[in-house]
Parts: sequence; C-alpha cells; structure tokens
Amino acid sequence: MLKTVPVEYLELAEEIINYARIYIDNKINASAIIALCDHIYMAAERKKQGIDVKNLMLWDIKKFYRDEYGVGVYAVELVKRRFQVELTEDEAGFIALHIVNAQLDLHAKSVNEITQLMQEIETIVRLTFSLSLDVNSVYYYRFITHLKFFTERLLSGKTYENQDVAGMLVLVQSKYPQANKCVEKIAQFLHKKYGYTLSDEEVLYLSIHISRIAQISK
Repeated sequence: MLKTVPVEYLELAEEIINYARIYIDNKINASAIIALCDHIYMAAERKKQGIDVKNLMLWDIKKFYRDEYGVGVYAVELVKRRFQVELTEDEAGFIALHIVNAQLDLHAKSVNEITQLMQEIETIVRLTFSLSLDVNSVYYYRFITHLKFFTERLLSGKTYENQDVAGMLVLVQSKYPQANKCVEKIAQFLHKKYGYTLSDEEVLYLSIHISRIAQISK
C-alpha cells in the first residue's frame, strides 16, 4: 500500500489516531492506522475527481457515536489544511466508523449489527414513554455510551460477572417504576431475539440511565 499511498497520508492517519486516543476514553487498536490511511487517501483522490460518496449511516453515526464523529470532523479539517482537499461530513462519518471499529473486540459483531441493536433498544424506550429523547442532553449521551458497550458485549458473547446489587435494584425499581417496566420490555426483547438474559447489574444501570433521560425529555 505504501508504494501507492504518499507517506504524508500515513503520518496524517497516525496523527488522527493519536488525537482519538486523547479524545476518546477507550482503547484504540493501532492497526486502524493502515485502514484509515488508505481510506483518507482514496477519499481525497475521489474528491479531486469531483466524486462524493453518500454515507447512509451518517445520522446514526452522529447520534450514537458522537465522540468518534468529533474525531471524524477533526480529521476532515486536517485533510483540508494539509492537502487543500475539502471532504464532506459524509467522510467525517466514514472516518468515525474506522475509529469505532478500532475500539471493538476482534470477536465482536459488525458496527452495523451493534448500531441496529442500539436502535432497537432506544426505540423501546421512546415507545414506552411516548416521548422524543433529548439527544443533546448529557444524560442521553451517558445512556448511549453505556448502551454502546453493553451491545458490543452482548453481541460478542462476553459473559458479565454479576455483582450483588439486589438491595439497590429493589430501591431503584420502587423509585422508578416506569423505567423498570421499560427495562422489563427490553429484557423480554433481548431474550426472545438474542437469547440473552440481563444480569441484575445490567437491569440496575439500564433502569438508572432510562429514568434520567425520561425525566429530562418530558
């Protein structure tokens, strides 16, 4: 690849990954540099030819992978300053997906499957409370961050070591009955479609996150 891609693009990709490691509080695989380098070079070459590729997942990326999309925007700005090539926000989204992939366990399912499961759970929340979620709130951001790691763990088949949270769970369930009812629906859906049983700790944290976003979205 290095025979056809200028070394400046490799240096740029490394700079973007280093920025992502500071900006995102999660381990990022160094192997992403190669794929990112190749993608940015090809995107820049397409742009020079007047070819723009639409990113059909852009809306979901902005919603579910806000930090990674921020890295994508930073990368697009770097490309503009370094190579005088102005990439679109669609490309910021594609770059964001590279950063998402770089965080996932090698045994995890694809980003598409993880995003789909996140959408399914979020839909259950919206329908249960009949509300429009405030996607710009800090509580929604925390909910989506929790959901991202939860869905990755579920789809990669990782087991979750259950903690003794029975006392706290009873307290939360009694204080937030609607959130608890919502989590019960999520649990039934996950068991039916994925054969997955929520642990007490997962029920607890989902209930807390959902109660918070429901309160501020009313």
